Amino acid sequence: MKARVYWSGVRERVIAVEEAERRARGLGPSRYPTFEPVLTLAEIAEVEAQFGVALPEEYRTFLAEVGAGGPGPALELTSLRRIDAKWAWIWDNDEDHPHLLDPSGPFVETEDWADQQMATLRASGYAPTTRDEDDDYLGDYRKVFGDVGEDAWFLERVRGAIPISDNGCGMTGWLIVVGPHRGELRDRDCAYNPPFEPYVDANGDRHTFRSWYIEWLEQRERAAR
Repeated sequence: MKARVYWSGVRERVIAVEEAERRARGLGPSRYPTFEPVLTLAEIAEVEAQFGVALPEEYRTFLAEVGAGGPGPALELTSLRRIDAKWAWIWDNDEDHPHLLDPSGPFVETEDWADQQMATLRASGYAPTTRDEDDDYLGDYRKVFGDVGEDAWFLERVRGAIPISDNGCGMTGWLIVVGPHRGELRDRDCAYNPPFEPYVDANGDRHTFRSWYIEWLEQRERAAR
């Protein structure tokens, strides 16, 4: 049986470093909770049943032991909330624009994205005659799918992944939920159709949710000291 990932003491450590940073700036305690409430096992089961997937274990246990949103690498983690009886990930408290996981297929890595677009277009009876030099067939999606072409393009690009962090200025972090790299994270810049780049540690090894989060926390603790 696979050992469960525990987050013992992490919630308290994050709260402590947040308070230390506020004191260093001459501020008193915040009036707002550092983390959103943890989810119950029943609520996590609802999320997984809604999307038909098992969340990566490190993220699953974080939701149950630390919180469903709060401080995180760069700016903050996205929040997992129930809105109108459905669960979704929320950017910056913007519940009018929730993100719903598309579990219909694996997350497509950047180097494979052009081939995936070509396959989708050809399956719809349309074959681009030239390969886009930027590997971006958004215009072709608009031709094939009409008014919903741009949405279809975007949703297919992030299929199998969830937005896990708001990094500011349009930059985002993503957690892969479906596919061979399930549990890994990808960083995305704010440029037009930027690539999804793996988060790596000092040794060049790809981060999982826990190693990514703990590295960020340890860096903040060192800075606070």
